[in-house]
Amino acid sequence: MRFAVLLLASSLAAPILSAQHAVPADGQWLIEPGGHSGTLQLSVRYGERGHSSNWGRDVPLREFVGLSAAEMGGSGGTVHFKIVRSAGTLDCEGWFERGKGSGHFTYQPNPDFVTELAKRGINAPTDWEQFEMTMAGVGLDLVDELARQKYDRPTAGLLARMATHGVDLEYVRDIGARGYHLGDLESLVRMRDHGVDPDFIESLGRAGYKNLSAEALVGLRDHGVNPEFIASLDSAGYKNLGIEALVRLRDHGVNEDYIADMKEMGYAPANPEELVESRDHGVDPSYIASLKAAGYEGLSLQELRRARDHGVTRGFIERVKGRGYGQPSLDEVIRLRDRGLD
Repeated sequence: MRFAVLLLASSLAAPILSAQHAVPADGQWLIEPGGHSGTLQLSVRYGERGHSSNWGRDVPLREFVGLSAAEMGGSGGTVHFKIVRSAGTLDCEGWFERGKGSGHFTYQPNPDFVTELAKRGINAPTDWEQFEMTMAGVGLDLVDELARQKYDRPTAGLLARMATHGVDLEYVRDIGARGYHLGDLESLVRMRDHGVDPDFIESLGRAGYKNLSAEALVGLRDHGVNPEFIASLDSAGYKNLGIEALVRLRDHGVNEDYIADMKEMGYAPANPEELVESRDHGVDPSYIASLKAAGYEGLSLQELRRARDHGVTRGFIERVKGRGYGQPSLDEVIRLRDRGLD
């Protein structure tokens, strides 16, 4: 098919704009069925002086002005349409065949967008910043929403940065609807960069963690603390833990499997910090089982950690017994280990 010649699939994976600063006058486009209802997967490729950049994401059908369903479902017919956004327009022409198409575009910045930014007290963007805002779909409605939520007035550069980091109108509205009016736009960008989205916030709320600070949300996301992990702790009897405790348990590998295995071995301390320390010292079910097999039953977690720290293993215990020590106490084994059996 003709569109396959224009763009290689391997070049379409990048979802964000490259850091090149030469604004393309034209480039190539490829369209495939989108991953969501009412969208198309748009990928564009452009470049200057031998360097190419790629951008791609699902785009609502309504943004493809002049492109009909009949044309998309055709068998190689020529198409001409526009992707019109506040900051600029991609004028596209090419071909479609059975729902997939490709071709070329020319880029036209919108001078009225710059004028409207100025009316709102925002400096004129550079050509590259305006192109970034065009590709990301940044419009005046986002600027007005930021003002409504009393965010600091952005510069054109910060608007472009927000655009490339996925802080769009929908994200700002959704985060605001959940009570997050951060004031500082860089904090908003940081939340987006770290994967803090409305779904994540809602899921934590259902798990009992509501009205968290933006910093706490970022920390939980970064450390992999999600509702599933919280539920596993709840089922193990560790409920209503603080944020720091959740992060510490996750970071130290005290997960559902470790807790269940330790409980099966007879260790279910009321304070989960006991499990953190045991995990850190290398006390796991296999180590406990090895000492039980050597005749040491009913040791406390503190005793197990002490034995592990001093290098007491089943093999060493068997060597001690082989030297005629019978069944020495744990203290005696540790003393022998520290001083050298020989």
